[in-house]
Amino acid sequence: MSSPYRQPARGIRKVSPIVTVAAAATPEVLYQLSQGGTNPRTVIVRKIFAYSDVGDCVVIIGTGLAAGFAGAIPTIVVLNGIDNSWTEDEIPEVEVQADITITSDVLGCLVQVEVEEIGP
Repeated sequence: MSSPYRQPARGIRKVSPIVTVAAAATPEVLYQLSQGGTNPRTVIVRKIFAYSDVGDCVVIIGTGLAAGFAGAIPTIVVLNGIDNSWTEDEIPEVEVQADITITSDVLGCLVQVEVEEIGP
């Protein structure tokens, strides 16, 4: 039985490397968008996997670095010592035309995303 929220695939599914947040409140690249030639590609976060053994932490996934950071999906809470995961049924579908970045209030949180990359 398929979920009423799951949309038909429009692009290619890719997985980011596992990123360990190196500095609290400092955005860093989580997924780098592939080059699409003359037509720009877009990306949608489909799954989020996170783990922390340094305490509960708040994670924000968005776009931009430093002062240009903007959250793209609602803030998520990663519970200490638990494998946290969210699927596409639980994540708002937000399509962006930039690299996916991440920030957390605690350093040492591990995060990985599965994305759907759309475009040529």
